[in-house]
Amino acid sequence: PREIDLSLDRIKNLCEKLGNPQDEIKCIQVCGTNGKGSTISFLRSILREANIRCNIYTSPHVKSINERFVYNDEMISDNDLSDLLSKIEEVNNNQPLTYFEALTAAFFYGCKKYKENLVIAEFGLFGRGDAVNILKKNLCNIVTSCSEDHLDWLPENDRTIERIIFEKTSFLLNSNIVVAKQNSNEIVECIKKNISNNAANKYFFNENYNFVLKENNFFYYEDKYLSLIHISEPTRLLSRAYAGLCVKKKTGGGGGGGGGG
Repeated sequence: PREIDLSLDRIKNLCEKLGNPQDEIKCIQVCGTNGKGSTISFLRSILREANIRCNIYTSPHVKSINERFVYNDEMISDNDLSDLLSKIEEVNNNQPLTYFEALTAAFFYGCKKYKENLVIAEFGLFGRGDAVNILKKNLCNIVTSCSEDHLDWLPENDRTIERIIFEKTSFLLNSNIVVAKQNSNEIVECIKKNISNNAANKYFFNENYNFVLKENNFFYYEDKYLSLIHISEPTRLLSRAYAGLCVKKKTGGGGGGGGGG
């Protein structure tokens, strides 16, 4: 197959032959330049605590291609991956297809076995031409930090952050859009402009939600629905001790009363 070719016709045709498995999944899509992997890791940890099982699709891999395929919270085995890719090769029947399209179609097809799981899928390069973006609906879009990347795929006279943000955000599905902290207000405003006609619910960092993370694992989160605070156990114990001292000072207790020791 061809290595990279930013169009969607080939994977749409292939997935149609596979029964359009992508139409049956419940998906959170993650895009942006930086932080996609860590965002997905955090999501996976949160969902695991809530006893929600996940299928996860990421790229690129570090050591093994198996890393891209997580089903039921476990990385796919060599045998299962081989079976998946053989199925894709058989159904595609030597039609033109890129490497990434083959992997993406294989992932969607593999999700058929775990239909009740939540899917987290990363898409990169330029969103509107990414094979993951053949979904017709999703649960949420998460936009991580955006900056200049893959400039060689843009026209020489249009290699700008504005064009990159356009490619990544202008074709997001109209469900929910969560925009993470960005490097500048200009980037935030550019994202807002590109999704202004999108009917999705929109949540921007510092406007619709906020969080603070400090030393000793102190974490505070707030949005219009709830607020959460987490303090690590050592910090919690110190806080209780300090509160106890304050109470004693106010009541006059524990300050002496003689010379006892």
